[in-house]
Amino acid sequence: MWTRLTLIDNNPRLIYKNPMKKYILAPLCSAFIVPGLGQIINQSLKKGLFILSVVFFLFVVGTMKLFFILQSAIADANAGWFNTAPIGERLQGKDLTVLWLLLGLFALVWVYSILDAFWVGKELERQ
Repeated sequence: MWTRLTLIDNNPRLIYKNPMKKYILAPLCSAFIVPGLGQIINQSLKKGLFILSVVFFLFVVGTMKLFFILQSAIADANAGWFNTAPIGERLQGKDLTVLWLLLGLFALVWVYSILDAFWVGKELERQ
């Protein structure tokens, strides 16, 4: 739907009016693009940037932990000629508690981001 808006300098311009409601768009962006984007769409910039930074931190720490676990499993394979077990079996002996904890924290942040984007978007539509 195109609408004609008159700006302060009396210069009429055509702009596209987005028919999608914020309480639908914001949680979809937080769910499928990146957590925190919904908060930015809802104009909660500080909250959105905080959630984005937490997600980035969890991703970096999780990637580093996974790298060290894989490096340890590969080093075990190179320790001697007698260790011919596939890497999957060698990974079963590793402690993956930190990775599961990081995944759980990410899931909590993700769900919070979606629900908060929905609630705040709903409040913005009421006003």
